[in-house]
Amino acid sequence: MSYTAWVADLSEIRVPDDFEREFPGASRSATEVTANLLQVADALISEIERPPREAFGLSVSAFQTLAILDGAAEPLPGHVIAEQLLVSSAGMTSLLDTLERRGLIERRPHPTDRRKNLVYLTADAQLIVDQMLPSIHTVIAHAISDLPEPDRHHFLESLATIRARLNTIKMQPPPAPKARRKRRSPAPSRGHQVTRVWPRGSY
Repeated sequence: MSYTAWVADLSEIRVPDDFEREFPGASRSATEVTANLLQVADALISEIERPPREAFGLSVSAFQTLAILDGAAEPLPGHVIAEQLLVSSAGMTSLLDTLERRGLIERRPHPTDRRKNLVYLTADAQLIVDQMLPSIHTVIAHAISDLPEPDRHHFLESLATIRARLNTIKMQPPPAPKARRKRRSPAPSRGHQVTRVWPRGSY
């Protein structure tokens, strides 16, 4: 599928006209922004993950492990990689076992701490990373290519505004529960998805 066709397959997500009546305190436009942002982010991440998966059969976590080691430019303890991947110690051990069996990493004793091992990138893995990173950046460039530079800067500014607000509200207690009002059921607009909350989880 071409990049253009891939983007065209993503239908705009809209919420019903009476959304704010059903959910007191909600914002219809804010929910639509969030729903569409998450949908596009999921689709972009899926395309970024596709090259190493199709070319080398590497899972997302497997390739990210190799990329982390490449970016560090030095061997790393497994727990450092696990922290960056946000995986458990057991999950990291299993992942490293798989990569080691494939000859993509080596685990060697830490030179000064016998309790630890260091994870090294092998030459074969370095070749994979060197091939895949340019492909991934090409995917990103194509995905954003129709957005003019001024719009990109404006989008980054908008994301910065949202990020700053999130940093503020995460320090506050969550909103008190409110009763949900019964929603009328208008017919969905043609050509648009209709979701009541956001495009993750059940709806």
